[in-house]
Amino acid sequence: MTDTARVLLTVAVLSASAMATFAWRVTRLDFEDPARLIGELRLMQWAGIVLAGVSGIPIGLALGVPGAPIAHLDVAAAVMFVGLAGFVLQQDPREGLLLACAGFFAHALIDVAHRPGLLSPDLAPRWYSIGCAIHNVVFAGLCFWIRRR
Repeated sequence: MTDTARVLLTVAVLSASAMATFAWRVTRLDFEDPARLIGELRLMQWAGIVLAGVSGIPIGLALGVPGAPIAHLDVAAAVMFVGLAGFVLQQDPREGLLLACAGFFAHALIDVAHRPGLLSPDLAPRWYSIGCAIHNVVFAGLCFWIRRR
């Protein structure tokens, strides 16, 4: 395992565990408690920020591999996901969490699409695409879990 892979794995595990811990604390609150709404709002805001960050990575990857075929599709999708992340930040907590959940899940599908060759497999290493897809599915699940009543 390279140093880059170790760093990315550490970041993914720490960010997912921090988000899961915060989500767990919010779900323990009563539904009528104002602190629950505030917690949902904070979680939605963090989900939007993480979605924007994760979505911007393919832009850098496409610039790093100038000869990658159909990399422009990855860049276009990344711009759309960054826009979605900005839209998430403007919503009510429950709607924003649902949009973030859909955004993370759709981003995971795009990561998976690199492996069978639907999108350029040269853009990122296989371990990165799989790891990013898993990270996105975990975040989608957390966003969906927190909005359950």
